[in-house]
Amino acid sequence: MRILMTGATGRIGANVGRRMIQNGHSLLGFTVPGDPQASKLTDIGADVTEGHLESLDDVRRAVASVDAVIHLGAAFQARGPFTPEQYMQINVQGTFNVFEAARERTGAIRHIVFSSTDATLDKYPPEGNPEILNEQSLTQTQTDWYGFTKILGERLADRYVRGDGLPITVFRFPWVWGAGEFLDFPHFRLSFFLESFRNRADSTARQTLATLESLDDGTDPLVIALDANGRTWKKHTLDVRDIVQAFDRVLGVEQAFGGVYQLGGPEPFTWRDAVPVVAEALDRRVVEARLAGMPPTYYEFDLSAARRDFGFQPQFHWRSTLAEAQRYTRTGQGSIVPTEIPPEE
Repeated sequence: MRILMTGATGRIGANVGRRMIQNGHSLLGFTVPGDPQASKLTDIGADVTEGHLESLDDVRRAVASVDAVIHLGAAFQARGPFTPEQYMQINVQGTFNVFEAARERTGAIRHIVFSSTDATLDKYPPEGNPEILNEQSLTQTQTDWYGFTKILGERLADRYVRGDGLPITVFRFPWVWGAGEFLDFPHFRLSFFLESFRNRADSTARQTLATLESLDDGTDPLVIALDANGRTWKKHTLDVRDIVQAFDRVLGVEQAFGGVYQLGGPEPFTWRDAVPVVAEALDRRVVEARLAGMPPTYYEFDLSAARRDFGFQPQFHWRSTLAEAQRYTRTGQGSIVPTEIPPEE
């Protein structure tokens, strides 16, 4: 197939694009004019077309010659800052343009995969999430512009599936690890939590800040984060190599048309399990802290829908992601195409 990929030079795009070409597909990367990372696409044998997602004419021109679309392009926090207007123009108008251009070629476009995010979900309740989460478990009630505009993108997808029969699949990504990043995760570090509590005025936050400051010896130790009751934090993330597998398996699968699928790694990690291992790799001190006054990170995803409908079987446990990070940090090489763009959650 001839595949158009928006957001093609980001962490996910570069890695998925490489696999698509290895599988014999032809890839057309859609990039903003002058994208400094466009060489990543030509290096793997992709073609490049320049344009703006906000322009229906630009998107029409790109869609005119392809059989499928992988729509990864978006404004998100790590690329910002963006204004609310830019979030609306890129994430909503841009997604409308992709779907509308595809609708104009109904019958010729065999599949569209739209990347959404677990940032659409209200996944930080005060006590964490005691139940494993599926695609219907949580409400989508975000107020940050990134998450909100991705909710609108999902609603657009549903409208084009129901109204025009477009073969759209929605992937929700969690936090995605690229080359070297597991070692640099800010939420393992005392400095992150100090900054989070430093400008809070409520008494609980001030007490937690005092505890954190007592642990600060100037070396920025790693923190086993606990909730107010002493339960370790838990997070479900995804190695970019497993995203590659998901796109590889889903492309052209009719069972997935109209579906929304949460992706994730083989299992979540806890701070109690992961932090000591990362600390050993970095030769850093480890401390524990109960973070009263902060909604805990505590969630795990049920991946059974993706397994059932297109055979998604994530392979890369967080320990494998850590080993990849160590290899990349040591040698500058790994099995993940590196990127300068920080991770999305």
